[in-house]
Amino acid sequence: MHRERRLQVIEIIVVIVLSILTPMIGLWKVFFHVGYIYQRDSYPAFYLDSKQTALSYLNFPMIMDNVWMPLVIILFFNLISPVIAEWLTYLLFPYAVSIPSMYFSSRYFLNRYAKETKVWVKILISATIAFLYAITPTAYYFSHWSNYAAFYALLPALIAGTFYSLEEGGSLGAILLSLFASLTTTDPRGFVYTLFIVLSILLYRHKLNDLKVFLCSIPFYLLLNSRLFVILFYNFHSYTSISFTISNQQLWLNYLTFPLLDSLRGLSLFRPLVSYLSFGNPVLIYVMSFTFVETGILGYIFLKKKGSPANYFLALYLFLVLLVSSYVNVLGYNLTLNLTYPLLDILSQTFVYNYLWIFLPTYLTEMVLAPLFLLVSLVMTKILSKQYLLIPLFILIVLSQFAFSSSMVISGNYLGNYNPVNPPPLLVSLAKFLENHTVGSVFVSAVVPSNWSTFIGVLPNVTSAPLVNTSSVGTILNEYGVQYVVTTVNDNYTLSIINSHKNVFTLVYNDSYFLVYKNNDFTYNINSPIFINFEYPKVPNTNSSLNVVPSYLIFDIPPKYIGGYVGNATYAELLALSAYKQGISPVKLNVKHLPYPTNFTDTINVNVYDEEVLSEFPGISFISVSSTSSLNLYVKPGFYKVVLAYVSIPGGGVFGVTNGSYSLSVSTSSPNTSIVFSYLGNIYVSSSANLFFIGNSLSYLIGVMFIPYNMPIQHEFTGDNISSYPYPQLGRAFGYPYNDTNVVSFSIMINLITLLITGILFISLRYSRTYFRKINLKIIRRN
Repeated sequence: MHRERRLQVIEIIVVIVLSILTPMIGLWKVFFHVGYIYQRDSYPAFYLDSKQTALSYLNFPMIMDNVWMPLVIILFFNLISPVIAEWLTYLLFPYAVSIPSMYFSSRYFLNRYAKETKVWVKILISATIAFLYAITPTAYYFSHWSNYAAFYALLPALIAGTFYSLEEGGSLGAILLSLFASLTTTDPRGFVYTLFIVLSILLYRHKLNDLKVFLCSIPFYLLLNSRLFVILFYNFHSYTSISFTISNQQLWLNYLTFPLLDSLRGLSLFRPLVSYLSFGNPVLIYVMSFTFVETGILGYIFLKKKGSPANYFLALYLFLVLLVSSYVNVLGYNLTLNLTYPLLDILSQTFVYNYLWIFLPTYLTEMVLAPLFLLVSLVMTKILSKQYLLIPLFILIVLSQFAFSSSMVISGNYLGNYNPVNPPPLLVSLAKFLENHTVGSVFVSAVVPSNWSTFIGVLPNVTSAPLVNTSSVGTILNEYGVQYVVTTVNDNYTLSIINSHKNVFTLVYNDSYFLVYKNNDFTYNINSPIFINFEYPKVPNTNSSLNVVPSYLIFDIPPKYIGGYVGNATYAELLALSAYKQGISPVKLNVKHLPYPTNFTDTINVNVYDEEVLSEFPGISFISVSSTSSLNLYVKPGFYKVVLAYVSIPGGGVFGVTNGSYSLSVSTSSPNTSIVFSYLGNIYVSSSANLFFIGNSLSYLIGVMFIPYNMPIQHEFTGDNISSYPYPQLGRAFGYPYNDTNVVSFSIMINLITLLITGILFISLRYSRTYFRKINLKIIRRN
């Protein structure tokens, strides 16, 4: 008994020491930089205080991980500073958290399925596997985003915990299962793949009692993760759809090519980021990188399969590898796999398209390594359990896998992607002022040193807006939700406009370098119909505060809310607006969503051209095409006026429609990038019509309208009032804003109450026959 206790203490010490040493080894260049880190594609919110940082971790689309709760709590009560919290975040996931997760998962399976093996062997194997799992190249890649990193780090705990919970059975097993599943519920995608893992284990075990445990765990799970679902409910019911934006901008990942050999090592789309040139012989290290794969697959042959989870580990590993792989080269021939793509092609043509971002291959790639490493732990235990002469083989396997990760470890900062940053004190003070005083959006026009520019871009509530020297400058800024204008003492252009309208702007912040002016015409809520601005990006003078949106968003607004337009409208623009108000919408195009093709598509491809259009016209939805193509249009027979809305760009191609014998077309080529509504002419449709494109460069279509020829043109418009409120990046959003803090607080309260109830139930079920019986006996004896 004493010996077992000593071993338990030793194991805990080993795990703690290894959890500290691993991030020190993996990030040795930046480990002692207690502060902010620029992590490849994001600067931290350096201006938040402890409580604000805690709340930001709990809101969408920030951190959702349940495992963050202890850190959030100590931040909320100001027990540590945000700087310390930031330091902990880039060390915890996946470097430190992976250690206890993989260690105890490996030990659990070794205890159950390698009982004859000596304890010191199990400890050695589990510690080695955990360390190697925490420093794989894939682990480094996921360390940038804590939700991905937490899922990767805690996936072994989910697998082992699910097995343990199902074997425990009953109400206790259900509670345990809900707790283990909550570890990897890091965001909506984490939720989906957590469910996948649990269901795959249920299928592998195929026992009726397991199904009962799973069903009983669902209420506890939903309550424990209420924060995720409550926040998502509010966000997905806002006027601007999160799902659509993410689908458009991220689904291209599904159609990148992932060779089988890269997928086997858990790399897939991260392969270009893994360099074999920074240490030793690149060919040798490339070959050695397959050692764990060979150990797992070949070693499986010599394991005792009966009752062992090795079957599940290998099946899950191979299934995931084949699922994410695009092709495999056999004797010089590329064999296409692409198992998920036909299904995605079908789903992308349905309403499911807006939710396909949940099934990105990012999480699939994360899931590849956990079953492989758990399988290898069983194999390596088999190697060391009886045949000590095979110790050199064990050492070779470990060194080979370490060599695979060597380029990452040697760099000490993830190949230069972890860079310490020190925000200038002037910017910190400015950002804190804006964070504590701003309810609207912030427009920044400042002349600053180049190394400050990125920090400027992440100031609180920054948005894009025109600053024009007109008598209505304050009203125009209000239409974009701008409450404050930030500038510098050396920005003569901005200051000249502000000084020309001293009644509009009030100086509220001055540190002798940065100046912050309040827009006196700012109102948080604008309640009016929506007016279409056909002169965007110019803003015509308006006499009152109205809801105004750029013309390219016209088809995203329900017609009943459109009350007219501002500025001068062309015949085509007036024709389109009039028809849209009378119920004529752009023709629904049966375009390709995935993959990104040369024909008509509404999937945004990540390239410099798409990004430029997106940045110049925020929130735009377009259909792009890059080579001569044709698309069938479903239009009823009749005589129509045809209006095309598109983005004019230098070198653009030709869009047109045809009925088979007669065609109407327009060139989108223009020296300037702008939104254009073009009246093409009239056309008769008897049986069918086609949309066509001629050209070989990217061009962008917003919509094509077939307007009945005899439909009258309206010149007067009325619309229902709708409220708008400031929204970062977009300027204003429509609907009714909810209080983020109240929603988060409400969801946290549900979490904590559920956790308390779950803890009480767990203790009562776990120890009901001992402690609770003793308490009852004492009470009875006293009476």
